Amino acid sequence: MKKILIVLTFGLVAFTTMNNEHFAVVEKISDVPFFVFSKPVSEYEIVGKAMSFSDMVKMGVDQERSVSEKAEKVVKIAQKRVKDGKIPAFDALIVQLENDKVLAIKFKSGISTQAKLENFGDLPVYFFNKPDEDYDVVTHLKADYSLRAARNGMLIDKLQSMVKRTLKKRENGEVENFDAIIINPDDLSETLINFKNK
Repeated sequence: MKKILIVLTFGLVAFTTMNNEHFAVVEKISDVPFFVFSKPVSEYEIVGKAMSFSDMVKMGVDQERSVSEKAEKVVKIAQKRVKDGKIPAFDALIVQLENDKVLAIKFKSGISTQAKLENFGDLPVYFFNKPDEDYDVVTHLKADYSLRAARNGMLIDKLQSMVKRTLKKRENGEVENFDAIIINPDDLSETLINFKNK
């Protein structure tokens, strides 16, 4: 059961906020700001759980959808919970990594897509968001993760494997130096970037 829940909530990768803070602009899914590996900058309050336990189980079992498609499904489920009177109207959703939850939130003063990024170790990794600072693209890489990660089918394993492999490529001189990674939620391809103002 734990495996199913981790697949659903996009994984509990060791993402932590470091002293070297970076900010992001989160994507909107069906016009709802979707915070993954990031926290809103603006003040907010939690108004409820975006998904019930049974919804989480159903999503975990569904292996056919891409991560982007699962995100759209999460938003639809949350909106249905509002319609059914199970949670109040919300402004945005947060995937809360440490507690394995998807939370519905209401901003205290206006909807915002500004976020503080949670890093992968000391490496900024953008997922369902983009940097809020100028950058240059170093290169693009196709999704590259281990066979073990592929067999497990869990996003956490794929992301960890991808980042480790990309760092190894940098160490071996297979790619130029880079400051951060942007991961495309459609196909898990990577864009390696350098910030212009370091």
